[in-house]
Amino acid sequence: MSSAELEALQRALADALRAVDPVAATRAVAERPGLDEATRTALRAADPDGLRLTALLVAKLRFERVVRGSAAAGEWFDADPAAFSDAFRCYHAEVPPTASFPAAEAAAFLAWAGRSGPGLR
Repeated sequence: MSSAELEALQRALADALRAVDPVAATRAVAERPGLDEATRTALRAADPDGLRLTALLVAKLRFERVVRGSAAAGEWFDADPAAFSDAFRCYHAEVPPTASFPAAEAAAFLAWAGRSGPGLR
């Protein structure tokens, strides 16, 4: 597998872990053309509960980075947890994770919220 193919696979798997149904999304990745049989077999064999748990952990870590990375985001969450959570759910679905640290994730979330309309309350 070339580095470009590996990068594309990694992006597809990151997208699958943000999908509403990460199991179905991962199974769909397994059916993509061009995958070698070992990778296809491994993706098909991935434990459904493990995929769901991994997806939840990814969302939880991103949520924590947003809330801890920005006083404004934390205040929004404290003031209106339902609206904040709805906005975060949309952000998580739309924006692939790229940040490793809270400030960067919070900045990405707040920029997204500013463009997308939820905005700070």
